[in-house]
Amino acid sequence: MKKILALTVAALCYFCTYSQEAEASGNVPTLIFSPRFEVNPYIRTGGGGHSGVDFGTSSLYTLFEGSVGENFSYSMSNHWLSTETKSLYQNAFRSDDVDFIDWLTLSYTLGNFTLTVGKDMLAIGGYELDPMDVDQHPTLCSTFWHNCAIYQWGGKVEFTTNDEASTVAFQFGTSPFGEHPFKSKLFTYSLIWYGEYGCFAPIWSANLIEYDRGCFVKMASLGNGFYFGNFGAEVDLMYKNLNYEGANHEISAVGKFGYTFGDKVELFVKGGYEHRTGLDIFGYEDEFGFIPTDLSSKGYAFYGGGVNYYPLRNNQDLRLHAVIAANNHAKSLALSIGATYHFNLTQTIRKRK
Repeated sequence: MKKILALTVAALCYFCTYSQEAEASGNVPTLIFSPRFEVNPYIRTGGGGHSGVDFGTSSLYTLFEGSVGENFSYSMSNHWLSTETKSLYQNAFRSDDVDFIDWLTLSYTLGNFTLTVGKDMLAIGGYELDPMDVDQHPTLCSTFWHNCAIYQWGGKVEFTTNDEASTVAFQFGTSPFGEHPFKSKLFTYSLIWYGEYGCFAPIWSANLIEYDRGCFVKMASLGNGFYFGNFGAEVDLMYKNLNYEGANHEISAVGKFGYTFGDKVELFVKGGYEHRTGLDIFGYEDEFGFIPTDLSSKGYAFYGGGVNYYPLRNNQDLRLHAVIAANNHAKSLALSIGATYHFNLTQTIRKRK
């Protein structure tokens, strides 16, 4: 903990000095601290059900990003603290689990093309994988969201149309089935399309994820967003062709439907179903809890809803949430009550000048 605090203080001192120098050149970086605190009580609803209380995904994240000149940009997201902080640092520079670096990228843009290198989120998902982890409600997420190590090292080439309605990207990255980036010699190849066409916004992708040399999980994901005024719907469909030790096909569907009242309140419901036909290769040794880690024996259905409330005037930096979730695995209800605050240090420094 002392090392983390010392690193944080050093980073703050560096940022204050660097931001003053960058402001003179017009390229002011952004540094955002995002603490999250929540309490999750679990209420048993059937025999053998899960009960207890924990601190959910209480955590501390930072986001540091900016530009250098007209063409270069950088972005770094760090996960400094969690309810299992030790594992974030024990897993450093592994590709089969999360660590204290979510992403660390350097991008070069020239015209309609952008080249990005570094650690980045794999382009394999739809809308459920799109939000930052600190903003998610994990008790209402699929097991794929929980189990797949989504942040990997590699590179990406993007092309954006002149009207910015479509972006197509090809990504090459390390595989979540390898233990160490590049050393394991297992890779992921992804092609993804982002679109914005009035009320319809697709995120479609096709992927090859290598689990053994020359052997791939073939995956297609169709994320579909529909927006009409204050109403929004997001539906993800995912298909995985495995051909792996008796496993065959996996199909999943996740839907979220929300309604916003101005910029203060968001009500939403969410649910999904994941179908297994054999070994669950994205799972781990089964440890009983509210979210299952192994679904090789049956399908998984989850459902629930909640409210996000933004009490501050003219911004949504502070979010209060209350969520209820259930599934066919835990025989219990999960309640989640908490707060997330995105503290923009850049804006604070400017206001004090």
